This record gives sequence, structure tokens and C-alpha cells, in this order.
Amino acid sequence: MPVLSAEELFEVTKRIFEAIGTPEDSASKVAEHLVEANLMGHDSHGVVRILRYLDFIREGKLDVKARPQVVRDGPTVAIIDGNWGFGQVAAYMGMELAIKKAKRNVFGAVGILRCNHIGRLGAYAQKAAEKNLIGIVACNASPAWVAPYGGKTRMLGTNPVSIAIPTGGEEPFLMDFATSIVAEGKVRVKFHEGKDIPEGWVIDKNGRPTTKPGDLYDGGALLSFGGHKGYAISLAIDLICGALTGAGCMVGSKTWIGNGVFMMAIDVEGFTSLDVYTKRVRDALNLVRSTPPAEGFAKVMVPGEPEFESKKKRLKEGIPIPDPIWDEIKKVASELGVNVR
Repeated sequence: MPVLSAEELFEVTKRIFEAIGTPEDSASKVAEHLVEANLMGHDSHGVVRILRYLDFIREGKLDVKARPQVVRDGPTVAIIDGNWGFGQVAAYMGMELAIKKAKRNVFGAVGILRCNHIGRLGAYAQKAAEKNLIGIVACNASPAWVAPYGGKTRMLGTNPVSIAIPTGGEEPFLMDFATSIVAEGKVRVKFHEGKDIPEGWVIDKNGRPTTKPGDLYDGGALLSFGGHKGYAISLAIDLICGALTGAGCMVGSKTWIGNGVFMMAIDVEGFTSLDVYTKRVRDALNLVRSTPPAEGFAKVMVPGEPEFESKKKRLKEGIPIPDPIWDEIKKVASELGVNVR
């Protein structure tokens, strides 16, 4: 299994996207986002996505030269048209706009439509926390991968949500997860690696539990986390990110029609002083951390800590890329005239 530095992986990713016609600034933004996902330990949203994005480009679903534009703008709310360009470009623009509005009016909310896959949501929510704001990001997703509670066929997207909260320290509280038991990309990684998945992730086309990742791509479905609770959250996200923003609900979608995105930034100082708030946050998180660990656990962690520990480790030791995935990346790079070691 090759191990690459973040800098090496960034350069390879950037050059691949540039080779297919992506402007340098967009290629850099997408490459940085994908490599950051690998650093944070979310390999399902890392450079493995190069392969899927190239499929989108070749199929005409992703216009590498498209630029997002604001189509509705108010004091606290805006709508962005992603113009079917890279989702990351539109999403970073959206959070920057939400932050500006929140700084002026306490709340800033942005919806994004006609938007391709935006990747790891935590990256955008964290941008708000870095500005001492609370960041909230959710998106619906297509095609449908997830069976509704009690059903056996796909009806919902993986519909993730992220919340970032400033702590007054270097690292924020960072919650980021799909409402499916796992992201589809995690199953895709196992599929590329030729490995089984744990029972409870996927049901096959007959509604039976399976450990074979290929069954998902043969008419199977992901399951929601927490049974009916995850299902309810997923459906709510679809109704907000799709119906409210105008992106469209993804329920039952059979083909890729992108992400409907809703993001919000909240200025803490509209409620209380930042110092008072972040002290309350730190006190609460430290109290949680002080919980005696249960059997099989070394310590109690708060959301975001595993990711930040992964980043520190991988910045030092490098990012491992499974051989099957790296072989595919090298193959497409070669086809595009990009040299990869």
C-alpha cells in the first residue's frame, strides 16, 4: 500500500483535474478538499472520489469550467446556483457568504442548487467555527442509496449533516456524519479493496442483510443509522435541503442529480460574549472527557477529536492509499498524460 505525503497527493490530484480542463483555482480547491478528507481519516471522501468525478465529467454531469453565482441575495439569506460545476467550489463560496451575513446580522443562511457532490461537510462547518461562529451544513444527495425504515428498496440519499462549534482553542467541536449507517463511499472503498463489509450496513435487493459490498451496487440498499430516528432525520434534511432551497427533493431519485445544500452560520456574540460562550463549551466538553471509559475504550472523546488526531498522524507519517484505488488513479492519470510515481 503506497503512502504519500499530503503535498504529493495534492499535486497529483490537482494535475489530474487540470489535465481534463479544470481552471487552476478550482482544481486547487477540489484537490485540497479531497486530500483534507484523507488527512482527517475520511478516506471515503478523499482521493477515491477522483475516479467518480472523472466519470461525472465524461458523462456531462460536471462542467469543470462552470462558476457558481448568487441568484438571490438578502440581508440574511442567499441562494447560489452551482451551474453544475464542482460542488466544492460552490459550497466554499456558500459558507463564505453565510459567514459574512452572520457577521452583519447574527444569522446567515445559504441554499445551493444545481450543485454537484460537495464532499466532506465538516470542512465547510469548520470554516465558520474558525471565525468564531457556529456552522451548520446539511445536504440531500442522489441517487437514492438508503432504504426508508421498514422498507427494502432505495428511496433516500445518505443525506449528511455537520455542526461545528468554536471552543476558544485550536480545534472546534466538529460533528459530521451521514444519516445512513455509513456513507456510500465507505462501501465503495471496501468494494475497490475486495473486502467484506460489516453486517448491518447493507441489505441486498431482496431485503436481506449482506456483507458483500457488491450487493449494494446490484439493487441493494444502505440502512439508516438508529433505525427510525436516522430515517426521520434523513427525510427532514431532504425536505429542507431540497424543497426549501429549490434544489428539489431527492426521494426516489434513480440517477445523479447532485446535492441540495443548506448551510448556516450563527454569530455567538448575538447571544452572549464569545469568551463566556467558549468557556461554557470547554467546561462541558472537558466534563464529558472526564467520564471513566467503558470496557474496550481507552478514553472518551468528543466529536472531531478522532479526525484531528488522524490529521496530525497523517501529516507526520503520510496518507496510505489502498493498492486497488492507487492503481486506478495512476491509470486515469496516465491516460490524461499526468506522470505519477
